[in-house]
Amino acid sequence: MKPRIALVLLALAGAPAASAQTPAQAPTAGQVTAEYYYRIRWGSADEFKRLYERNHAPLLREMQRLGFITRIETEEPFTHLSGGARWDLRVTVTFRDADSAVLVGGPFDQAFASASARLYPDRTAFAAEEARRFALLEEHWDVIVAPVAAGTP
Repeated sequence: MKPRIALVLLALAGAPAASAQTPAQAPTAGQVTAEYYYRIRWGSADEFKRLYERNHAPLLREMQRLGFITRIETEEPFTHLSGGARWDLRVTVTFRDADSAVLVGGPFDQAFASASARLYPDRTAFAAEEARRFALLEEHWDVIVAPVAAGTP
């Protein structure tokens, strides 16, 4: 799952370097919120959203049903954005914990793979539609966000 690899890289980029004597450990506590931004090729938004709703949204809802995700919110900008700042779809996912958000190969990934195989038994068709969905993008990026404490500038 490509977005999870990006999340891991973002998490590692913000983490302090581990010393040679301290083994790196995966984060384990607290909810983690990630925002997934999609800049869709002009004229392709309807097709992208249809493929997203058919192939990816059900997997996120299944992960929510299983308790790995606590909240999913999908938004479009109300007004027009310009140039590089433009995004056409934002999906905000709150994971129950950091392991679910960034731990590659852990319980989330195992449950996601199982749900994917169950919900989409025709793997060839699923892969083709997912490839088409990503071909409709100009750009995609993920941002892990953290709350700012009250009174902090």
